[in-house]
Amino acid sequence: MSRTTFRGPGEDGEVEEGNSVEEEESDGTEATPAPVGASEGTRGQTLAQSYQPVSHQTEPSLLAIMQQMTQIMANLQAAASSKFSRPQAFKTPSMKGPECFYGTQPFKVRSFIQSSQLIFHNDLANFSQDRKKVLYVTSFLAGRAAKWIEPYLSNLTNQDSSYLLNSWPLFESQIFTLFGDPNEVRKAEAELDDLRMKEGGHVALYITNFRSLVSIIGDWGERALIHHLRKGVASHPSNINSLQDLMDVSLELDTRYHERQKEKKPEASK
Repeated sequence: MSRTTFRGPGEDGEVEEGNSVEEEESDGTEATPAPVGASEGTRGQTLAQSYQPVSHQTEPSLLAIMQQMTQIMANLQAAASSKFSRPQAFKTPSMKGPECFYGTQPFKVRSFIQSSQLIFHNDLANFSQDRKKVLYVTSFLAGRAAKWIEPYLSNLTNQDSSYLLNSWPLFESQIFTLFGDPNEVRKAEAELDDLRMKEGGHVALYITNFRSLVSIIGDWGERALIHHLRKGVASHPSNINSLQDLMDVSLELDTRYHERQKEKKPEASK
């Protein structure tokens, strides 16, 4: 900045000093004019303030940008690690629904319920509530069985836990009572008492029939079932007190017996 002093003619013809005019070197910044009547010191202070550099506080600092990028990279790495470390959910294959139940053949009640339970256990996520189970099964009722369930379906808004549509145990009990064989358990008990292996028969066939009858009878207790199994199987060990172990050993002994019988036949034909 340069200062130039001008002198003008006075009354006596001499040049007088006038106010100095400041020439500003232009730097693209406009100086703030000093207040009228301000002293020279005040004017200088005002001019100094007007030349302060423009603030860049509105722009993000380099450090803040680097911190943001570091956080983004950490989030991406965590997401990728979680994706590959998390075990994939096992999806079970879709299963065919139970056959339609008409309510006219009592012996079909049990197979209808068992088929439904198999589907429930295969898809626990979708059949976690009794209401979902009952409503699913009712879609496979027809004929007399459909007539029985119709009044309940007219009140779907009923959320009482004791209502038939909201209780699978109650539904199962009712369908057995109304459409099943009332003498089914007693018949199964009588058949189990009379169940014997035929001469030359296979233990596998006997155990199949044994299990089928036990599923109808219910829980007799392991000791009672062991007693009936030993009574029906021709050859069995006497020192085993577990029903499953008794079945396994009896099957193994029976397999060896029939293998020996096959080996004897060629020798007898010579």
